[in-house]
Amino acid sequence: MITQTFRWTALAVLCVALGACASRPEPIRDSSSVSRSAAPQAPSCGPRHTVRRGDTLSGIAERCGVRWLDLAAENNLSAPYTLREGQVLVMPGGARTYTVRRGDNLYRIAVSHGMTQQELASINGIPAPYTIYPGQELQLTGTARPVQTAAATPAPAPSQRPTQTPPPASQPAQPSQPVAGAPQFRWPHGGQVVANFGSQPGGRRNDGIKIAANVGEPVRAAAAGEVVYAGNELQGYGELVLLRHGDWVTAYAHNSVLRVSVGQQVEAGTVIAEAGSTGSANRVQVHFEIRRGVTPVDPLQYLPRR
Repeated sequence: MITQTFRWTALAVLCVALGACASRPEPIRDSSSVSRSAAPQAPSCGPRHTVRRGDTLSGIAERCGVRWLDLAAENNLSAPYTLREGQVLVMPGGARTYTVRRGDNLYRIAVSHGMTQQELASINGIPAPYTIYPGQELQLTGTARPVQTAAATPAPAPSQRPTQTPPPASQPAQPSQPVAGAPQFRWPHGGQVVANFGSQPGGRRNDGIKIAANVGEPVRAAAAGEVVYAGNELQGYGELVLLRHGDWVTAYAHNSVLRVSVGQQVEAGTVIAEAGSTGSANRVQVHFEIRRGVTPVDPLQYLPRR
């Protein structure tokens, strides 16, 4: 599980807080015919445009001097190009970034921007299986970034394999120096670590640690931050919470109950969920990850020693 590199890439950190309006405006749909009874104003079309009542995709494109097809591709819109009042559109040729939305995948984003999945993954340093998260900001232009994953080591021949028993999961190797300026993280749960960060038996990989728990026990925020995701759309993670702490993101998976909602600000130690075994978990546990941007780091390097 999370061997799938946070299928993270759905949902970084980083996730979209969906706002609700007091009244539900009717959807603003694009039409092929645009009224030309009045000359269009000369708007100041910056890198972003907020949809107003009466706007259409073709109308916005005409006013801003861009092709409507480019505008649709830039914002990952498809027919019938429905817009809603208050929606923010990114202009083609502006800031070359894309914010991941719920239901997105890397392949679809890449194709909609005239790229291959491999190109987009390389620019953003995202390893296979190309997991992204709602709210995560992807660079659409730039040079490839190195993917920080554990180096693959060929399996030794049977006669060369060590016979000694590997150290238990609760006794990890001495961690390296954590990144300066990282938040002061605390343990999300007091249970024993039953799976460490990194390579796992069978060639799998764990992007966090697994902490033993009992059903219903509190899962707490490791640092103050904003809830950027709370749901179960990421296959394998079950009921998942993502918190953003500036440039850092923490993940809490396999919960039985979620106690927070998207957009909520929480303090360190706040109960955000109850432990469980949802998703692909084979036992009750708290799967906990720390990511710097989209890159997973070993949580034991950043958590206080017990």
